[in-house]
Amino acid sequence: MKKIVTLFLATVITITSVRPCTTFVLKTRNGLYFGRNLDWVSDHGLVLVNQRNTAKTSFVFAPEQSIQWTSKYGSVSFNQFGKEFPFGGINEKGLVIEIMISEAEYAEYDDRPVVNELQWVQYQLDNCSTIEEVIATDSKLRIGQAHEGLHYLICDAQGNTAVIEFINGKMVSYKGDDLPVSVLENESYEKSMEGFKNDEKCRFTTAADMVKKYNGSNGVEYSFEILQEVALSAEWSVVYDITKKQIHFRTITNEKIRIVDMASFDFGCDSSSLSYNIAQDNKGNINDKFVKLNSGKNTEILKKAMELNMVNLEEEQRNQLLGYFKEARCN
Repeated sequence: MKKIVTLFLATVITITSVRPCTTFVLKTRNGLYFGRNLDWVSDHGLVLVNQRNTAKTSFVFAPEQSIQWTSKYGSVSFNQFGKEFPFGGINEKGLVIEIMISEAEYAEYDDRPVVNELQWVQYQLDNCSTIEEVIATDSKLRIGQAHEGLHYLICDAQGNTAVIEFINGKMVSYKGDDLPVSVLENESYEKSMEGFKNDEKCRFTTAADMVKKYNGSNGVEYSFEILQEVALSAEWSVVYDITKKQIHFRTITNEKIRIVDMASFDFGCDSSSLSYNIAQDNKGNINDKFVKLNSGKNTEILKKAMELNMVNLEEEQRNQLLGYFKEARCN
């Protein structure tokens, strides 16, 4: 069973490893912005509203030990493989996390409970408000073994940023003076910084130079300019306005910018979990386009992701994955 789930994650990551992505943080006099390009196999997916005070158990199989928690914060996330497995998102405290494909060596089996690479993102959005709190979770849980790895760019509402990588079986975090440039792509941060210092032409250097040369213009618009400059396919281009708690995004099939205003959502767990299908042809504020998430919608989006990424599971394991999001309960 564990082998099958690991194969599922490995297949997703291996296929997408040929699709580089870019993230950065832009700090201005009046705002704080987090930009993200997803250069992927498809732009399909859901924007999901995740409630606080929701009891959850991580999706693992023996001999791994699951971890249980109750979400402290609500969040809005971008998910391609169904609820609870986001590529990235922002919580109501202003913490933003996004994944990047990268070489990684996770910790070997030990007595810490486990989450997978994508659920690690949701766990942090559920429980943390600062980069320091995220880093501290390494003593409580670990990421389960996978064929290929991820690293993460994180920013909190105070403008503190961190890169988290997994090297030689240990979490390595770059922050403060160790993070002179708040940009991340698919190379390790150390290797990217070597290229930056040598003025190599690459997405990291381009984004870093543009962040440094910020001209005082509108922060959201300038962030999209950076994303355009470093885009490969750019299935998703997302700009988090952390100061205003707004999300601006466009996709390869709908270049009109859509806006999500977090202040308009009720994150109480007695409210319905809401979703927005990214394939819709809307523009501007889309808060009123969110609808109640049900098993059918979650199943449909997950099946499509599995098809597009050529993920094949036995029926029993596929059904467990498809129904997993229903295990979360209001506490």
